[in-house]
Amino acid sequence: MSTSLDQTLTTNRSLSKRKKHANPNRGDIGEVFNDEWEDVVLGPKKRLLQSVGINFESLPQNAYEFVKIKSDDLEILDESIGRTYLPHLQDPFSIVLTNSDPIRVSQFESCPLNDKLPRKVGHIINIGGSVWAMDWCPNIQAQRGQYLAIAGYKSTTEEHHHIARRQKNDVNYAIQIWKIDCQDDPTSVEDPKLDIVICHEFGCTFDLQWCPYGAYDNGMNAFESQSEHFIPKLGIIAASFSDGSIGIFAIPQPDYVRNKLGLSQDSNKPLFVKFLKPLLILSLPQVLCWTVSWGGHKKIATGCTNGDIAIWDIEDILTYNITNGTFSDSEVVPTRYFRAHDSCIRQITWNSMENPSHTLSCGHDGRLLIFNEREPWFKNMIQRIRAFMMTACWPCHYGGIAFADADNTIRYIRMDDLKKTTGLIMHHATVFRIAASYFHPFMASCSADGTVKMANICRLRDRHQVTLYRIGLDEDQKTVLFWDNIKSQETTATYHTSKTFSHFFKPEVSIQRIAWNPNFNAGTWIASGGTLGLVRVESTNRE
Repeated sequence: MSTSLDQTLTTNRSLSKRKKHANPNRGDIGEVFNDEWEDVVLGPKKRLLQSVGINFESLPQNAYEFVKIKSDDLEILDESIGRTYLPHLQDPFSIVLTNSDPIRVSQFESCPLNDKLPRKVGHIINIGGSVWAMDWCPNIQAQRGQYLAIAGYKSTTEEHHHIARRQKNDVNYAIQIWKIDCQDDPTSVEDPKLDIVICHEFGCTFDLQWCPYGAYDNGMNAFESQSEHFIPKLGIIAASFSDGSIGIFAIPQPDYVRNKLGLSQDSNKPLFVKFLKPLLILSLPQVLCWTVSWGGHKKIATGCTNGDIAIWDIEDILTYNITNGTFSDSEVVPTRYFRAHDSCIRQITWNSMENPSHTLSCGHDGRLLIFNEREPWFKNMIQRIRAFMMTACWPCHYGGIAFADADNTIRYIRMDDLKKTTGLIMHHATVFRIAASYFHPFMASCSADGTVKMANICRLRDRHQVTLYRIGLDEDQKTVLFWDNIKSQETTATYHTSKTFSHFFKPEVSIQRIAWNPNFNAGTWIASGGTLGLVRVESTNRE
């Protein structure tokens, strides 16, 4: 009898604890994170990483096996020609990490963080131009071999592009793909290297995203019988450009290309690759495709500069092109095209990787909208602010939506109570991007105030935010300052003081893109970059 009673009490305590973690203060629906996450404040712990809200093993890992890169599909450019596609040459940056001695970082080089910050593992990379597009390559299991795609402008504060105006001059640009060692041991981590440069003539890049799964060719053995004709894929990238189009590229594995060309695998020189024709070019008349988002591996949605949303069934188009001959670019039409916002759409994302059926979008009309792809003529307005809404995030495994409001605060909305929002992270200037991970409950954001912050969604009741770092300029306007080890702050109304709103931040310090690594073995790594062309990649592991 005593044993039975003890088991009952233990079960009740367990259920009570799970119920506590799933209550409205937490905002979760369905799956929840492990109980231990609620005690974590400063950053994700690698030993607690878990896949939440999605079964990665159920996703088709060879969905695009039929898409093959032929040797004659691409051209390897000479270095002297390839560098004309890269950002303009600039003087090296002088970087100071937390009052240390200045470090000079030249263009396309990097400096380690752990030399000056013993508890930090990561690097600062100088890519040379303002960063407006960045994403990690998925399905890469080796920690030493992670890939980060970066693109944007050729210069920093000197370059500007008007919304809805196509770029027609100086359209030679590039997508840089860096190889990153994502180990957590600072003594053995290798320096990042620019591994492959995708040269194109579509203008600057506004947004890019890797196909989330199904596009990576696992190893060279799969192509042994056809190695003379085909090159294994690293993945498939969709990118929106300033000429108004979306280009879809099958990216070759750079080591295989070097092997084919007889180049050294340890070479520090990047490959300059130009495709004779991308897999697809998507475009619409009299409008620019501004932002891009994969819906699983089958669909791509774009938000346009006039407020419209277009959706293409990429898998069907590529299947037809390969089996029946190619469509011309003008014949590739979207399966859905509908009016959504009253002005430019800043970001669009899908509700799910496994079953993408709804899109979330925000734009310059200040509205946050959800559309059902099957009935896109019905608008579901979740929020509206009297300002540009620059970014929104739909991590469906959290059970809610995050967006940046008019006060530059990241607010969280539970899907079962759309009338209530909870402040999560506060910035002092425009928030450009919010990022969430499938492996831990930390949400991160970057802002024009030069800060990158993160907070644990499991701790909504006390709302602690952590400033990962802050960037600034010295009085000489040539030395870049990084402040680290900034203490955790509580997100309250008093955080916005009267001095806050009198601050004007220099455009050089703006951080515009941030991304969590989507691979489990490197799930604690995060990348962020902005106007100066400095991209910081680091582990946030706080074991």
